[in-house]
Amino acid sequence: MYSELDIGTAKPTAAERAQVPHHLFDCVDPTQQVTAGEYARQARQILAEINARHHLPILVGGTGLYLRALLEGLFPGPQRSEELRTRLRERTEQRGSAYLHRILQRLDRAAAARVHANDTPKLIRAVEVCLASRQKMSDLWQQGRDPLQGFSILRLGLDPERSLLYERINQRAREMFEGGLIEETEHLLQK
Repeated sequence: MYSELDIGTAKPTAAERAQVPHHLFDCVDPTQQVTAGEYARQARQILAEINARHHLPILVGGTGLYLRALLEGLFPGPQRSEELRTRLRERTEQRGSAYLHRILQRLDRAAAARVHANDTPKLIRAVEVCLASRQKMSDLWQQGRDPLQGFSILRLGLDPERSLLYERINQRAREMFEGGLIEETEHLLQK
């Protein structure tokens, strides 16, 4: 989705993109954040448009969280609060993630049991949800999600041997650095 991050995100080349329509490419400035919920909203709109043209949408790449948000929906939690998140990050830096986990245990024992004490991003979101909604996050989970409807989903995944996977990751990283990853990143930092 992010523009100007071609090497770091391993985007298909312009020639590859010319062969078949691609969507949700280069539509977000790299200084902005895209939540899983926002991605799901935009992707569902694109899927509906592709479906209306009687074409087959194929979703590739991305992260598990964003894929789940698209296919399964998200629980009805409050919007992000950057102010609250900043305060929670500062507390975590001062006192550690275990402190934040103890707060979550007081706010919502069931959520705390599902979020590891070292997973700071999830802890921050869980505490944020509890404080902003004035409800337990686990209660919001029970309200259900809004799964994608109108499509037959076929999920394909790769499960290579660990040693081969790490070899490919290392090779890809080398190619990114050789291809200008540092220069791409420096260019964005100079903006």
